[in-house]
Amino acid sequence: MKKVNYISLIIGLLVQTVFSQVNNNLGFSEAPDSEKIYKTEIDNYQKVLLVQTDNNKYSGFVINKVWKQKRHKKTNDSLIQKIKIPNKEVKELMTKLNKNGFESLIDCYEIENCISGLDGTTITFSFQNSDKSNNASYWELNSDYYYKQNKVELPGEVLKARKIYKIINDKYDLENTFSTFLDRLPKGEYSYGMLIMTKK
Repeated sequence: MKKVNYISLIIGLLVQTVFSQVNNNLGFSEAPDSEKIYKTEIDNYQKVLLVQTDNNKYSGFVINKVWKQKRHKKTNDSLIQKIKIPNKEVKELMTKLNKNGFESLIDCYEIENCISGLDGTTITFSFQNSDKSNNASYWELNSDYYYKQNKVELPGEVLKARKIYKIINDKYDLENTFSTFLDRLPKGEYSYGMLIMTKK
């Protein structure tokens, strides 16, 4: 079975779509009994949230989000889709991510020769528990172009972040998952990241 078909089947079985007009930033305040939270965020429009609770239970979601536009201006109204991840899968994924250094990633600005920019896509990996938190962001994480243009070697920490992102993306095909979400939106004008789209 092709990967896209497999993803579509999983989404069909597990999707919990919530179209709501809220500004949602899931964290400890939304999960007060959390022992540990892993978040992977693609700009402001897609998030993979993995939670381990104090009583050693697990939950998680892939969350897609767009903002409504009115007369070509962004509003505070957003449409959100939450796709539930099976609890057992969350546990397995958090264990694998932890072994690959998710909790200790270093932010691009602290890494020599790590390239950042203003446009394009930024991916942020966030770890939080009751004692500490860590955030590490990378601009155009999966692109070699700017490193080649600047004739610098890819930093090891960027390669580490790429591996972590690949572990997550291999599970959920995030680009295709977000594209499917966009296809299901009602007619209207929306924004996400730095883009504006009209759904007819």
